[in-house]
Amino acid sequence: MKRTQTVVAALVLATAAGLPLARAADISQGVQTLNLSNGSAVLKHEFSAGNAGNTFSDRYNFSASGGQLLGALVSSLDLPGLGGASFDSFKLVNSTGFSLDGTKQSAPGATAEVWTLNAHNLAAGNYYLLVSGMVRNGAAGNYVGSLAISPVPEPATYGMLLGGAGLVGWLARRRKA
Repeated sequence: MKRTQTVVAALVLATAAGLPLARAADISQGVQTLNLSNGSAVLKHEFSAGNAGNTFSDRYNFSASGGQLLGALVSSLDLPGLGGASFDSFKLVNSTGFSLDGTKQSAPGATAEVWTLNAHNLAAGNYYLLVSGMVRNGAAGNYVGSLAISPVPEPATYGMLLGGAGLVGWLARRRKA
């Protein structure tokens, strides 16, 4: 009897060891390269139905020429019949490994989840945005976002602005006299 119990226990353990563990699948997209020739780009990832609980970590590469401002946003809706994403992180990373974390703007439990990220005076080089999270429900859905990059105004630009305003004021005063 004892030998039978040992054999049964060994079979149960062998069977359990051979079963795959239940865990979320990784549905990350491949690395995406953003074209910022017009100063902005769209980020998006579409999920097919049946991906509830699956995770993603999407990377969006781009280059900056230096001295630029960056503004980025990702958002997702969680509505009945529409699959949404729950974000774990949204960050900007440069080629040396320095990273800047985004900020969650939405309230806990809200139907829309929004994260933003802003950076000032970027050094010239290669960067990427990393969007990580999981799919909230089993319906087909997506997340979308945008990235905008623009040059920082030079100090001389402000001087020209003030000089022009002064000239307009002087001309207006001269016409009154």
